[in-house]
Amino acid sequence: MTRRERLNRIFRNKEVDRPALKLWGASSDPYLLHDAYKPVRELAYETTDLFGWSGSSFDIFFGKRRGEFVSQSDSNIKGTQWFDRTVTWRTPRGELRSVERCSRAGEPSYVIENFVKTPEDLEKILSIPYEPFPFDASQYLNADESIGDAGIAMFGLDHAGYAIHRLAGSETLAYMSADCRGLLNELLKILSGRLLDHVREALAASIRGVFAWVGPEVFIPPLLSPTDFEEFVFGYDKPLCDEIKNGGGCIWVHCHGKVSKLIGRFAEMGVDVLNPLEPVTNKNGDVDLLAAAKEIKNKIGLEGNIENQTLILSDESEIIRETERIAEALKLSGRGVMCPSSGYMEIPSPTEKYISNLLTYLKSGLDALNK
Repeated sequence: MTRRERLNRIFRNKEVDRPALKLWGASSDPYLLHDAYKPVRELAYETTDLFGWSGSSFDIFFGKRRGEFVSQSDSNIKGTQWFDRTVTWRTPRGELRSVERCSRAGEPSYVIENFVKTPEDLEKILSIPYEPFPFDASQYLNADESIGDAGIAMFGLDHAGYAIHRLAGSETLAYMSADCRGLLNELLKILSGRLLDHVREALAASIRGVFAWVGPEVFIPPLLSPTDFEEFVFGYDKPLCDEIKNGGGCIWVHCHGKVSKLIGRFAEMGVDVLNPLEPVTNKNGDVDLLAAAKEIKNKIGLEGNIENQTLILSDESEIIRETERIAEALKLSGRGVMCPSSGYMEIPSPTEKYISNLLTYLKSGLDALNK
C-alpha cells in the first residue's frame, strides 16, 4: 500500500495495512531552520506519510481588498534582534491597530496589542467591505501532483472562530463570549458564510480531497466551555462539514485542548481525522488514547497523542515506550495516525538530544506500527 493510498483509506474509513506515521512539518521543502534538522527532514521524507497543505487565495476579513485598508510599519528595538510591527486597519467605522514583537532569528513572536479590545471593534470589522478572490485550483492541484504517492495534499481553510481569536486574543474573546454573545454570533455567521462559499467553489472545481482547518481549540476547555463549543463551533462548522461530505470530500481538524469528551461530537460533525489529541500527561490535554480508541472505535480517525515536550526533554527509552503505547491504541482503533502535537522544526537552536529523539521517534514509530 502506498503512503497516499494508506492516508486516503484512513480518511475514508477503509481497511489499511497499518496506521500512518507523521512528523508534523515534514515535506520535500529544502528549507531548514537549522542545519541540525537535515537528517530528520531526510528520514521523515523517506519514511513518513506526508501531509501537504495548499489551497486557493482567501482572506476571511477583506478578500482581495486588503491592500485598500491595511498598512504596517516596523520599528527596531535597539541592541536586540527584535522589532515591533504595527499593523493598522482603516475600516469605515474607525481604525483598528495591533502591535506584534517579532524576531529576526526565528523565535516565536509576541502580541503586544490586539486589534480587538472592545465590542465596538467587532462592529468595525463588520463594516469592512468584502470581495472574494477569484477561485484558483492550480496551487492545490500542483501540490497534490507534487506529493504523489508519498502522501496527500490537504486543501487548507481558515476557521471563523479562530479568525476572531487572532484579532482579540484569549482573554478578550472569553469576556466577549459572555458580554456580547449576540455580536460575536453575528460576526461568526458572516465569516462562516464566506468559508462556505469558498468550499462550494472548491467542490465546483472538482476538488474532492481532504479539506483541513485549525481553530476550534479556542472555544473549548480550558479556554472556554463545552457549551461554547456547541454554539460557536458545532453550530457553524457542521454546515461546512455537510457541504464537504456531500460533495465527496474528507475533513481534517486540528484542535488542541481538552477534547476527550468532544471526540464524539467532532465525529458527528463530520470530521474524519482529529488532531492532536494531547495526552493526559499534558496539563492542557486529557486524552487517554487507548480509552478513546475503545469508545470511539473507527467512527473518527485519531491523530497525535505524543507531546512535543516529550520529544524535547525525555530519554530515548521513553520515546520508544510512547510510540509503542500509541501504536497499540491505534491498532485497536484501526483508523489512526501517530503524530507529535506540533511542528518538529520550531526551535531555532535544537539540542543534540532533541535531534536524536526525533530520529528515535521516526525509527521506533515506524517499527511499532509495522509490528
